Amino acid sequence: MGSVICGRGDVEPVKITYRQVGEGPDVILVHGLAANCAFWQMDLLLPLSANHRVTVYDLRGHGYSGMSKTGYRPTDMAEDLLSLMDQLSISKATIVGHSFGGAVALRFIEKYPERVENLVLADTRVHAIQPSNYARDWPNATEALPKLHALGLHIPDDERDSGIWLLEQLATPEWRSERHKLKGSPLFMPFAPFGGGARSADKWLKLLQTTRAREEISFIDGPTSEQISQITQPVMVYYGSHTTLQDSFLGLQKLLPNCSAVVAPQAGHFFPLSQPQTFGIEVAAFLASAQSANSALKLHDRKVTEHGRAREAVAAESK
Repeated sequence: MGSVICGRGDVEPVKITYRQVGEGPDVILVHGLAANCAFWQMDLLLPLSANHRVTVYDLRGHGYSGMSKTGYRPTDMAEDLLSLMDQLSISKATIVGHSFGGAVALRFIEKYPERVENLVLADTRVHAIQPSNYARDWPNATEALPKLHALGLHIPDDERDSGIWLLEQLATPEWRSERHKLKGSPLFMPFAPFGGGARSADKWLKLLQTTRAREEISFIDGPTSEQISQITQPVMVYYGSHTTLQDSFLGLQKLLPNCSAVVAPQAGHFFPLSQPQTFGIEVAAFLASAQSANSALKLHDRKVTEHGRAREAVAAESK
C-alpha cells in the first residue's frame, strides 16, 4: 500500500492511500460511498490486471485515507484523482466508477477529458438525468419496500437520497445484526461482519457525523446533459437488473454517442461486490473491444494519410 498527499484550492490536503497490480495500460477503479479499495475483490481484479496496470485507492474520508472537514463534492474528489494520477505518473487511464465513484468519474472526464481513455459507470446516479432517488420511485418499490419494512426500515417519504439513507441506517450498530438477512438479494448492502466491515461502517458514520460530507456528497456539481452528450470516449454503462437508478441507465444510453450497455442479472446496486468475477470479465472484454476499435481507427487514418501523400507526390511529379 502506498500513499500520496492530495488536495487542491481551498480543500484541505489529505493522505490518499492506493494499491497497484498488473502491467499495461492504466485502469483506475473508484469505489462508492461508505466503501474502500477492498470493495474491488481479487476475483474482479484478476481479469483486469492480466493486461492492464490497475490502481485502486481509498476516497478522501474512506478506508485508510485521511478525513478532512470538507472536500467531498464530486468536483473535490475529481481533483484528488487528478493529483493521484499526476503523482503516480499516469498520463491517461480508463476510469471505472461505482455509484458515487461514477459521479466522481463523470466530473473528472468533464474537466479533464484528455486524461481519460475509456469510462465505465457502474450503477451511478447521474444528477442531470435523475436529480432525486425517492424510494417510492424505485422500479421495484412494490417488491423491495415491504422487505425493508419487515426489517423495520421505513425510508422517509421526503428522503431524496434513499440509498444514502439506507447506507447510514445499516451502518449503525442496532442494524448490523440484520444486514445478513439481505444477503443474496438485490437489496444486499455492504458492511459484512468479516473483512473489516464493522470498521468501514464506523468510519462511514464518523464521516457523516463529524464533517460536511452529508451536505457535500449530495451537491449537484456534475456535468449537464449537454456536457455528457459531448463525451466521445467509449463508455460502458453497467447497472443491476434491480437497480433503483433505471432512469440514469436509460438516460445515459440516449445521451452518450459511444455507449455500451450491460445488465447484471438478478442484482441490485452492489453487484460489483456480489458478482465480482463477472464484472471483471465484462469490463476486461469492453476494454479489449475499445482497444481493437481504436487500433482499427488508427490504421484507417494512417492509410488515408499515406494515400493523400501518394497523391500529392504523383501530382508534384506531373508538374
